[in-house]
Amino acid sequence: MPNSNDFFMRMCKEAENELASGNKSWKEVDINTLFLAGFGMLSNHLTSKLAKPLWFFAGSVAAGVIGYITKQVIGG
Repeated sequence: MPNSNDFFMRMCKEAENELASGNKSWKEVDINTLFLAGFGMLSNHLTSKLAKPLWFFAGSVAAGVIGYITKQVIGG
């Protein structure tokens, strides 16, 4: 099943491409296009800033759980 945000993120990417094409300045472009482009860039930025610490945390918890289980099995 595709991600539920695919359609919305595709619209954001199209808005970013339209704004980046240079045919119109940010003042001349439609407000919906400007809003979608801004939201898409902010969403991508926040996702990348939050994903790395969460993966580190998940890896640390997984290593701790594996260590605890190993200790219980070996009987340390």
